[in-house]
Amino acid sequence: MEKRGLIVREECPEDGRGAVVRLTDAGRAAIEGAAPGHAEATRRYFFDLLSDDEIAVLTTVFDRVLSSLDTGDE
Repeated sequence: MEKRGLIVREECPEDGRGAVVRLTDAGRAAIEGAAPGHAEATRRYFFDLLSDDEIAVLTTVFDRVLSSLDTGDE
C-alpha cells in the first residue's frame, strides 16, 4: 500500500520503536471508491443470509462489544 501511495509511515512520537501509518489522499479516494461495492457484497454474502432472529442476536452481541469499548471495560 505504501508503494502504491495509499499510506505513508511516520515515526511514532510516543514510542521510538513504532511507526504511525497515515492514509494519504489517494488512499482515502481508494477506500471511498471501494466502499459501495464492499457494502453491497457484505450485505449480499453475509446479512442477506441471516434470519431476523440471527440479526437480533448479532445486534445484542455487537451492542455489548461497543458498550465495552465506550466504557473501557475489558
